Amino acid sequence: MNNYYTKKTNFYGNTTPEALIEEYGSPLYVYNESIFRQRCREMANLVSYPNFKSNFSIKANSNLELLKIAREEGLHADAMSPGEIYVLLLAGFKPEEIFYISNNVSEEEMKFAIERGITVSIDSLSQLKMYGRINPGSKVAVRFNPGVGAGHHEKVVTAGKKTKFGVNMDFVDEVK
Repeated sequence: MNNYYTKKTNFYGNTTPEALIEEYGSPLYVYNESIFRQRCREMANLVSYPNFKSNFSIKANSNLELLKIAREEGLHADAMSPGEIYVLLLAGFKPEEIFYISNNVSEEEMKFAIERGITVSIDSLSQLKMYGRINPGSKVAVRFNPGVGAGHHEKVVTAGKKTKFGVNMDFVDEVK
C-alpha cells in the first residue's frame, strides 16, 4: 500500500491536500480513519494468546478521537503519567484496559493510578517497595531488564545494563 498522495493515489479520502488546507488552514494533520482503524485491528489481532492484549501507547499520539478509535478497535493502552491516564479515561478506556508504566514516579502519581483501578507496571525495587506500602497485598506487574538491548544509538536503547528501565535480573529473587 502506498501511504502518500499523488494524482493517482489519494491517501486523503475524497479530496486533495490543497482542498483540505484551503478549508482548514495550515499546518494541518490529516488522518485517514479507515486506514487507522485497519491498522488498529491488525495490531489488536497480532497475537492470538489467552489474556494477551496489544496496547496503544498514548505517547505515539494523544489525539482524543484517535484514542477513541483505538479503543473501539480492541486495543488497550499504555500511560506514563496521571495526565495520560486522565486522557485515556476521557477517551473511554476502562481502568482494566490501561497499563500504567511507571518510571521514576512519585507516591502521589502511583496513588493516582491505584485509586482508579489501573494496573501498575513496576520498574525498580524501590518502586516495588513503595507500591507495597501504598497498596499491600494487591497484584502488580514487574518489568524486568534482561540485560541486553538494541538501538541505533546508545541514548535510545531501552534495555541493557546501563538503562533505567526494568528490574535487573540479578534481583529477581527480591521481587516477591
